Amino acid sequence: MSRREHKSKPRRLTVTIPERVGPHVKLVFAEMQRRRFTYDEIEARSGVLRPTLKAWRHKNAPGLSNIEAVLGALDWDLIPVPRDRVLDADILTELQPIADRLGLSLGDAIQFATEIAVGRHSKNPLPA
Repeated sequence: MSRREHKSKPRRLTVTIPERVGPHVKLVFAEMQRRRFTYDEIEARSGVLRPTLKAWRHKNAPGLSNIEAVLGALDWDLIPVPRDRVLDADILTELQPIADRLGLSLGDAIQFATEIAVGRHSKNPLPA
């Protein structure tokens, strides 16, 4: 059998995590690597074109709609979480006893409350 007749399986290359990108882009590539998704699979699931994904590695920063689509295809949500310094002092005063009762820092309690508010929280933060 000559080389021309030999049919080999297509190689499945691994996705690497780029170094000089934002944390949200690193998350995309790390999750693709962890779950062994290819660019083509993410393109099919998210609707974001393969060249666009590859450009995030070096040239372009993703737009909000594209990063949300890709993270959604990876079963992640992009949710803004307020920092305690932007919240009303009254809210922080009421949230502190709840954080203490749950054994959470105030920042973690704010994140937990945000997840509940947007309907994304499905697990209890307390140990079983």
